[in-house]
Amino acid sequence: NSCACAVGNSSAPLREGAFIGVPTVNVGTRQCGRDRGANVIDVGYDRAQVVGAVKQQIAHGRYPSDALYGDGEAGERIANVLATTPLRVQKPLHY
Repeated sequence: NSCACAVGNSSAPLREGAFIGVPTVNVGTRQCGRDRGANVIDVGYDRAQVVGAVKQQIAHGRYPSDALYGDGEAGERIANVLATTPLRVQKPLHY
């Protein structure tokens, strides 16, 4: 909760940052093609672009939580499916 803005080319601010609403500046093309939340501004390697995007993100402040990568309840849903799915497969013997 004390991060004003994440800057770099790591996937962590794109993935976890979206969930907790951290303003993020993604530098370069390393994360090209990866889904991202509204909390991310993509910039090139130009210093002025990076500085401008950081200032913009700090002025914006926190973003609402984005469940782009799930809501944190997948484990419970998977356990429920496994617990309620009838498993009637019996492997035949072939000898």
